[in-house]
Amino acid sequence: MVVTALVVGCGVTELGSPGQIVSRAIRAQGRLSSVHIGMDVELEFKGAPGNLEKASSFYRGEGDFERPDKSNMVIRSTAGKTEVITIGKKAYVRMPGSGIWTQRNVGDYVAGGVSPNDVTDYLKYTKDLKLLDRKEDTYHLSFKLDMGRYARVAKVPGVDPSMFSGKEARMEIWVLKDSFRVKKAKMDFTGDLAKVGVGRLVMSMGVEFSAFDEPVKIEAPF
Repeated sequence: MVVTALVVGCGVTELGSPGQIVSRAIRAQGRLSSVHIGMDVELEFKGAPGNLEKASSFYRGEGDFERPDKSNMVIRSTAGKTEVITIGKKAYVRMPGSGIWTQRNVGDYVAGGVSPNDVTDYLKYTKDLKLLDRKEDTYHLSFKLDMGRYARVAKVPGVDPSMFSGKEARMEIWVLKDSFRVKKAKMDFTGDLAKVGVGRLVMSMGVEFSAFDEPVKIEAPF
C-alpha cells in the first residue's frame, strides 16, 4: 500500500493512507495509561420470541479505564443504575436498587471490563476501509466489520459466534491527527438471527473517549 505523507502547518504530519492511520491508531490506543469512556447502546429485536422483545432497550455507560486491567463503569437503563468495577479477573457489581456490592468473575459477566482495546480490536478486522473526511483535527474513516470473525476473537460470554457468521456491521471512527488516539467510534448493525431463534437484531452503538492519560485511581469497593 502506497503511503503519502504530507507535512502541514503546526508540525502535524498528515497521512494519505487509511491503513496507515488505523495502524497508528491501534498503537496509540494500546499505549494509553488511562482514559474516560462514554457509550450509548440501542438494541431492538424484531420478530423474536416474547421474552426477547422485552430485552430491547437503550442504555448509557460511562466510566474510566486504568492500565493495565482496571475499569469502572456506571450503566444506566430503564432497569436503573448498575455499577461495575473490574480489577484483573475480578468484577464487583452493584445492581439497581441495591446498596450491596457482589464479587464475580469478569469472564462470567457480560458488562464487565471496558478498555480502549475494545476499539483497538475492532480496528484489526477492517474491510473496505475508507477515509471519508479529514477535518482540522481529525480523520473520519469508515469500514465494514466481519461480525462472525470478531465475535470469535472477543469471546463475549453468552454469545455464540456462529450467530453472526457471514454478517457485517458498518463502523465509523474519528481519529485525532496529533496523537492518533480514537476520539469516537460508531457501529450500526442489522442482521437476521432467526436461525438461532432471536429474530432480527437492530443495534446501534456509539463510544467516545476523552481525558487521555489523566490520573485515575480505581480500587475494589471492599
